Amino acid sequence: MMKILSRYVISAAAAAILLLIINFTALAVWLFQSAREYGRNYTVNQMAEGLDVSDGEYSISDSIAAELDQNQLWAMLIDEKGTVIWSRNLPSDVPLSYTLTDVAGLSRWYLKDYPVKVWQHRDGLFVVGNPKNSMWKIGIEFPMKTMDNSRFWIPMFLILNLVTAVILALLSGLRLFVSLKKLTIGIENLAQMKPVSMPAQGILGDLASGINHASSQLIRQEAALNKRDNARTTWIAGISHDIRTPLSVIMGYAGQMEEDKTLTREQQELAVIIRSQCQKIKALINDLNLASKLEYDMQPIRREEFNPAPLIRSIAADLLNSSISEKYTLNISIDEDAQNMILTGDSQLIRRAITNLILNSMGHNPDGCDIKIQLSGNSGTTLLSVTDNGTGFPAEILKRLNQPLEPMALDNHGLGLTIVRQIMSVHGGTASFSNLTGGGCRVILTLAGGT
Repeated sequence: MMKILSRYVISAAAAAILLLIINFTALAVWLFQSAREYGRNYTVNQMAEGLDVSDGEYSISDSIAAELDQNQLWAMLIDEKGTVIWSRNLPSDVPLSYTLTDVAGLSRWYLKDYPVKVWQHRDGLFVVGNPKNSMWKIGIEFPMKTMDNSRFWIPMFLILNLVTAVILALLSGLRLFVSLKKLTIGIENLAQMKPVSMPAQGILGDLASGINHASSQLIRQEAALNKRDNARTTWIAGISHDIRTPLSVIMGYAGQMEEDKTLTREQQELAVIIRSQCQKIKALINDLNLASKLEYDMQPIRREEFNPAPLIRSIAADLLNSSISEKYTLNISIDEDAQNMILTGDSQLIRRAITNLILNSMGHNPDGCDIKIQLSGNSGTTLLSVTDNGTGFPAEILKRLNQPLEPMALDNHGLGLTIVRQIMSVHGGTASFSNLTGGGCRVILTLAGGT
């Protein structure tokens, strides 16, 4: 705001100085041009010197005579007795004899409304007259003291003009400053989604009115979005709860049918499939509920210090104990520096993210693959990568994984990877997805900290 005000004042002062320069330049050019027109090609003293006498007859040089004729000027010579003894182009209403008083008057002002100029000739007073109403003559006299003081007062006058321009600009700038200050506060409140109500008067009234309207629109949209998000979260939570009960019943009966010896082998296998598919539906519901809570910051984060190395070993042991297919292998690589590393965060959510990455590799490589989990750390950053040698991510899916437009728009890669991104986000970390040149893919989880 101060920068705007200072630039406004400086600009106004510069404009005032520029105007003074332009005015003085224009005045100087005008005076110079007027002086040229007034003086013509010869000054009055040059004309007087061009008047010579020979054998009692006066004559003027041809060039000066041409100057007089071309510019409609007239000239005469008055002797000491007041009698005109020579003339050229003399108007008929100009007298041929003059008293001392007449000479004094025409020397300073006009002669019969003719603007005249005089010069002392050796034989009398040389007079040059201009056409009527062609020149404006005024006598100006100043005391010597005034002229001496002008060297001080003229610069002071210019400085006073400059100071006045700056003060006026400052007053105008302060008014603008006050208006801009209100707008600045309004825009800051607008950015923080606070209600804005500014007076719509003054030079920025239209802009203030627009900001007020934008504020009301944003508040209504924010309320509508919150209502929609709350409704969606509530709906997902309700559906998840309502599905779990019948799903548990189905899984229970399916489990009993698996153990029922009265059923045929084929029927028992169908019961296993039913229970397995129900388990997938249950996991999907849990993922959907968790993703919704993470998206809208409704999932409580239980921050604690934990060692990621034993956590990774525990995840691998749980998966191996769950009788995963022999088509998949799990390898763990933990750098020496990361063996005793301590992180701060929700260990259960970190476990969920790593598990999702491993299960994603298995789910999208039905023919089997080798999965490697690696933990390393440097310069206060923890890197955890999950790599496989399977088919990798399709190009479009890979782009959307690294530059997601919608939180759950990952098609057949489901909610698992969305949850991984969200878990990293709530921990202040990142998830980077890439394909390997020789086949397979790698996901690198980056977390700040690690001691």
